[in-house]
Amino acid sequence: MIGVHVGLTIKDCKNILLWYELYFKKKNKPTQADMNTYTKIKAFAISEKEEDDRFSRLVNRSTREDD
Repeated sequence: MIGVHVGLTIKDCKNILLWYELYFKKKNKPTQADMNTYTKIKAFAISEKEEDDRFSRLVNRSTREDD
């Protein structure tokens, strides 16, 4: 397995998932490998969203404490 750091935004993840869903609307059935990739990307998108939410809460909390 090759590890590479790639910066994807939440919007990027949503676009990738949309492309996947549009592609398989036209194709009969995704393979197990396709489903595995979809699951990984979806998990990554959820993780990024949760991290973004945590960061926002921390920034908002420190802003209120500074007042």
